[in-house]
Amino acid sequence: MTGPEALDALRERLPGLGAHPPDPAASAEVTPGELRGELLYLRDNLHFDHLVFVTALDRPDQSRLEVVYRLFSYETKLSVVLRVLLPRDDARVATVSDIYRTAEWHERETAEMFGIDFAGHPNPRKLLLPDDIEGHPLRKDFTHPNMIRLPEVE
Repeated sequence: MTGPEALDALRERLPGLGAHPPDPAASAEVTPGELRGELLYLRDNLHFDHLVFVTALDRPDQSRLEVVYRLFSYETKLSVVLRVLLPRDDARVATVSDIYRTAEWHERETAEMFGIDFAGHPNPRKLLLPDDIEGHPLRKDFTHPNMIRLPEVE
């Protein structure tokens, strides 16, 4: 499959697909219930064989967290980003570590830093922080007793 053929197939599969310059990766929003099916389709049919990363963004102005999955195809040299929007107070999505093995580490870090529950993860223990840290350091509302807040830059 060529890059243009794969891109056409992507646009047909994910109608909301758009690109965000200067990043050449196409991006689409999927629901938590659609995520696993879309990843399986992308891996098995469009040869997106590498999960580059899983991370999250905190969108407090929209009361949500956004989980970001970036995939790459070595065959077509295309990259695609799937975004899953989750409510801040119930941030849960199924693990994809059985689809892409590299997700095990990425999901652990994202869970720890953002408080997202990757349901079914095979090893959900902390990866980076000491056990006595409470909260999730990459959420905008995180505070720690020893943390110094710098003023907002306008």
